[in-house]
Amino acid sequence: MTTSRPWPGLLPRLDGDGLGSFSAEGTAIAEVARRLLATATGPTSPELRVGVDACDVAVLRRQLILSSADHFLATRFTDAEREYCEGRADRLAARWAAKEAVAKAVGSGFRGLAPGQIEVARHADGAPFVRAVGTKRWPADAHTWRWAVSLAHENDLAIAIAVAISDGTAGDNPLPPPASERQKGGTP
Repeated sequence: MTTSRPWPGLLPRLDGDGLGSFSAEGTAIAEVARRLLATATGPTSPELRVGVDACDVAVLRRQLILSSADHFLATRFTDAEREYCEGRADRLAARWAAKEAVAKAVGSGFRGLAPGQIEVARHADGAPFVRAVGTKRWPADAHTWRWAVSLAHENDLAIAIAVAISDGTAGDNPLPPPASERQKGGTP
């Protein structure tokens, strides 16, 4: 049986198991994709933002027995989160992973966004959701975006994914210019 490759010559061939990585940046197909995305979304259209993170529950459990545990909890988790988690490392780790995932989706990480500004709350049916805490604005006004979050923990692994629909305004990270328009040796 033979297999065909779409767009022969445009996509690199991967040897072995095909799990290698490659960059399409600067290729004709990447430029077409970039232009299609820019045309479809426009300068102020909504943008999908995604972040994911995992947390080692055992590491967090060790953090909770240190003398600095109270400070750690007070500066990273809201009162409501601490009350719900009741000191359980698995629940705290899932919420920590969610906060990291939110910060990644925002695009700033925890630069300009403190973990205590992000609360992972629960609806009456138990479904988690993200909300802003305090009066400080999030980078790119991400506190106004529509957020969805999913958390899981099993054994010593907690994982979370955060998905947001941004408003697409200038505060968001715009598409980078095509490789042909970037300055050599650094960012413009």
